[in-house]
Amino acid sequence: MKENIIAGRYAEALFQEAKSENKLDQVLTQLEAVSGLYETVNDFKTLVKSPLIKKEEKQAVVDVLKTKGVVDEFLYKFLTLLVSKNRLSLLELISKEVASMNRKAKGEAEAFVTVAVSMDETSKQALKQTLDKITGKKITLKENVDATILGGVVAQVESSLYDASVRGQLNKIKEQLV
Repeated sequence: MKENIIAGRYAEALFQEAKSENKLDQVLTQLEAVSGLYETVNDFKTLVKSPLIKKEEKQAVVDVLKTKGVVDEFLYKFLTLLVSKNRLSLLELISKEVASMNRKAKGEAEAFVTVAVSMDETSKQALKQTLDKITGKKITLKENVDATILGGVVAQVESSLYDASVRGQLNKIKEQLV
């Protein structure tokens, strides 16, 4: 929990500074590239997360990221700040938070949708339009298949949960009867 608060503060600072310098799109692209490294290269993940690895070693990797053109001077300075403050381990949280802030600023949101069977493209578009109307935001769907909901859909958009699943309806009936 404490990490989320700290990461949120760093993300807010990065977001505001990138926005004021008209570098938000570049920062988002670069953060996505670095996050890709985090997810696919175990050594990079270990480097970022491990408190046993010295600051100098972490800074050397950040230097390589700049040299290879993965990050520009703007994000390089931010990553160097994270290294110096022993906060590089928050990089993944910061990246997600900056992306979330950008979506919110654009009036967009992600919907994490759980369905019993995979949806076809027509169903996805219909659900997306419905959620667009309900939330007043432009929705991007992230689908998860879970047969235990029996049918229907459960959608989480930010902090709101919309449960139109068969299992959810059966649970409501059960509560009314008991």
